[in-house]
Amino acid sequence: MLLSHHRTVYFSILVRHMEHSQSIVFVQFFSLIAVSCAVAWTLLATLLRIAPKASWCFATANTFTFIGILLYTQRTEAISYLYWFVADMTILSGFALVRWGCQHLFKQPLSYRFDLILLAATALLMLLVPASVTYAVYLVIIMSITAAIFITLSGIDNFLAVKKHLPIYYAALLNVPFFTIGLLFIIRAVILLFSPDQLDHISAGDKLNSLLVLWSYIILLLFTNLVLFGNALTRLVYKAARLANKDQLTGLWNRHALLNKLEEVDALWLRNGLAYSLMVLDLDHFKRINDSYGHLAGDMVLKNTADILQLSLRKIDFICRYGGEEFLIILPLTDKNEAQIVAEKVQQRINDNTILWQKKSINTTLSIGYATCKSHLSIEQLLQLADDAMYLAKSKGRNTICSMDSMEDSTDTSEKSQQ
Repeated sequence: MLLSHHRTVYFSILVRHMEHSQSIVFVQFFSLIAVSCAVAWTLLATLLRIAPKASWCFATANTFTFIGILLYTQRTEAISYLYWFVADMTILSGFALVRWGCQHLFKQPLSYRFDLILLAATALLMLLVPASVTYAVYLVIIMSITAAIFITLSGIDNFLAVKKHLPIYYAALLNVPFFTIGLLFIIRAVILLFSPDQLDHISAGDKLNSLLVLWSYIILLLFTNLVLFGNALTRLVYKAARLANKDQLTGLWNRHALLNKLEEVDALWLRNGLAYSLMVLDLDHFKRINDSYGHLAGDMVLKNTADILQLSLRKIDFICRYGGEEFLIILPLTDKNEAQIVAEKVQQRINDNTILWQKKSINTTLSIGYATCKSHLSIEQLLQLADDAMYLAKSKGRNTICSMDSMEDSTDTSEKSQQ
């Protein structure tokens, strides 16, 4: 009997020692991952300057999670607001920072007000009871529901942002970890609501002894950071591709992006008969502006012209900086009569605009040429017609609108009368 009793005591001591050893290994492993991720995001924010606001949010979120887990390991049966209330709120603040970081990353509206109200409401609910093991089930349920809300909303935000750049199934797949983790937090809250005795198996209610709890926190940290790095990479690739197709001075599309858009609208014309027009615009006497006021003034004139074009045209119109002081506009769903109206509108806006440069006024005009698609014309031929029309406007004294379509129409009419 005595020997059996000693064996039981020895076995229980051994189990507690193994559990303690597992907790130490877990905390060391978790700390290594969290600190490494925090450092990685900090480097992205400082040295590489990749999405600095988002990267700082993610770095801080990892730091908060690390601090919260360290506080969890100090929980005992005594009342302690530091190891209970502060620990939970620190981790929940980390989840809020993850959401804000994603919103910064994809230039989405920030949800500060809602998230701070949610954190405040959670804090008030937690402070209704003493911070101790006695009320652990209640505290863990509140924490789990709030965590699920933050993580699920982060997944929704990410999905809505990523689907703009990727096919919808890839966007959904990329954010599966967010939705899975959110679901697991809800499941934990439901289990504790109906089976409070399961606390030691599915939560850090007292201390980090449960293998399920240990691995769930590690997987949560890894998956969250993997998704965030994936989102940052997606955003970076999209931004790089966008910059490759944009003119850095004016922010308009560049010549590199022109052909793809032209092929798209031309395909719609050939398939559905949706006519489009091309318009080439050239700033008159631009060299004189550079010579008289300097190249910085010339750059300002180009930017100002680009701004007026963007304000004067529809969102579906494709505005491109075609050359030095030349602009090209693709006008979808626009026939030759409508193109003439658009050209007159742009011309009037430019003529009415005065640019102030070092207390001097600079007025600009445009020579505009346009051409409308025809079944016998290729894209290259249509481009050439619009360009020829612009040079015709130049030869007629500048600040003029010309169309090769009208010339072709008059030629056709004269040929018919001769017949």
